[in-house]
Amino acid sequence: MLSRIRIAAAALLAILAASSLAVRVMAADQSGELAATQRQLAQVQAVLRDAQANAAAVTAALDQANAAVATARQRLQDAQGRLEAARAMRTAAEAALTQVTARTQATQTLVDSEVRAAYMSGGTSSLSMLVNAASLPELVDRTVTLDQLAGSSRDTLRLLQEQRREVATTRAQLAGIEQERAAATSAVAAQVTGLEQIQALRQQAKQKLDAKIASLASQAASLRAHSTELRQLIQQEQQQQAAAAQLGSAPSPPSVGMVGGLCDLSSTSAAEHWIIMHESGGNPRAQNPSSTAFGLGQLLLGNRILYLGKDYATVDCGKQLTAFRDYVRDRYGTAAAAQAFWEAHGWY
Repeated sequence: MLSRIRIAAAALLAILAASSLAVRVMAADQSGELAATQRQLAQVQAVLRDAQANAAAVTAALDQANAAVATARQRLQDAQGRLEAARAMRTAAEAALTQVTARTQATQTLVDSEVRAAYMSGGTSSLSMLVNAASLPELVDRTVTLDQLAGSSRDTLRLLQEQRREVATTRAQLAGIEQERAAATSAVAAQVTGLEQIQALRQQAKQKLDAKIASLASQAASLRAHSTELRQLIQQEQQQQAAAAQLGSAPSPPSVGMVGGLCDLSSTSAAEHWIIMHESGGNPRAQNPSSTAFGLGQLLLGNRILYLGKDYATVDCGKQLTAFRDYVRDRYGTAAAAQAFWEAHGWY
């Protein structure tokens, strides 16, 4: 009897040692994955810092381009203001020119009239006025009138010359104003066009860099989340290793048969059936090649040791179903909640 007890104890110790070894191997695998994830995270963060520094430089350059465009547009607006002023000056000059031209024509008409009168009278009209005076007072009056007329003619001729010079000067001013306006507008418009092209290129560069930064930030966040999850799994499996040695006898699992190499899932709920079919298709030997997930519910090795103890490698449908249900109960409360989580994340 004592020998059988010793044999049983030795077998139990062997099972526990194997379980402990399996957990340590799994923890080592996850520790390696954690280290790789942290290295990848460090690389992404380094690239992200460089991109953010570049983004600051591009933003500063874009601000400079915006300021230059604003200055050039202000200059263009000033040039347009000068253009409006030149147009107003031109309008005023044209009005003045019209008035001067009218006065010139009137003066020319008056001179022409006097010339015709002198021609018609044989050039002696003034002398006739003096000879035909009836009395000395009338002679004096006519002499004063002729003197005033002669002075008026001289003033008219002088005014005519001044007005003609004013017309020429006004036309020259208008030509200069138009040339200045055209040159200023053309130069500033070309400058604005060039600066706006630079501004557009820098804006495109900033948009691309912002997109790159957003992508890197998303990658960094995903890697951080994965790193945290790995740490939690390592801690959980270490706790499971300690708990595995303290497992007592578990209630007998339900008897579940097999049909065509697959477990009979007729006793499962709709949510349980949905999860199992998405995880293993009902195959108790289903193995995930990239992890320790195994069986109906694809439980990781740590969870199988926690819920199955020495039978962590069993292919018994009833035992696997019981372990699956215990895991769902402890983690999600209900199979419906577990299914909802699976649909949202692609795992449970």
